[in-house]
This record gives sequence, C-alpha cells and structure tokens, in this order.
Amino acid sequence: MRFTQSFEITKWDQSTYDDADGLELGRATVGKNFAGGELVGTSSAELQMVGTGAGPAAYTAVERFTGTLSGRDGSFVMVHGATADQTSSPGKIVAAVGDLAGLTGTVVYEHDDQGPRLTLDYELP
Repeated sequence: MRFTQSFEITKWDQSTYDDADGLELGRATVGKNFAGGELVGTSSAELQMVGTGAGPAAYTAVERFTGTLSGRDGSFVMVHGATADQTSSPGKIVAAVGDLAGLTGTVVYEHDDQGPRLTLDYELP
C-alpha cells in the first residue's frame, strides 16, 4: 500500500557538539504528530546534522513511530536522510513490533510550500 500524509512537528530541540573550521556538527530531537490519515500517533526522531557557512549540508535520522497504521497498533523504526541538494528525504523501515511486526517498506519525507508530509510505501504480513 502507498499513501501520502501530512504531519505536525511538535518538538525541535537542537544543539551543536562540534563547531570548527566552518563546519558545524549538531543533533536534534524531533517530535511529530500524525492524525487524520492512515497513520495515527506520534514519532520521536534523533537527527545528526552538518552545516556550513552557506547553510545546512546534510542530516541522518533514526525515527520511531508509535500508534496505528491502517488500524493496526504497534511501533516501527525508520532510517532516513538527505543532503541539501535533495528535494526529499528517502528512507526505509528497519524494524517493527506489535501488530505491525513484519512491516516492510520505504518512506519519503518532503518539506515545501505544501507543508511537511510523509509518503509511506509498505507491506504488512
């Protein structure tokens, strides 16, 4: 199955852990709320980021969603990331538990003038 759904960012706590020679390494804890679609619940992500004097350069995230997917309760973990020259952030589902055990698929995050949204292409056993 495949769907696209908007979400709300509810938390963004960012800090820098290495800032030298014009390169800034940081991390952020990000919370999201998903409602009104196939996904209903919340997620928590840890991002590792790099920035330059020109702006953001790249990020990698490990994110755990908890709630329901197509009416099935559980939790799953996604890994995703992008560089500054990409218009979307592709990733993959890497683990799932509860009624979502065995879930596989890919994710694509997009943030633009249409707002933040996730496209999930998945299979459930």
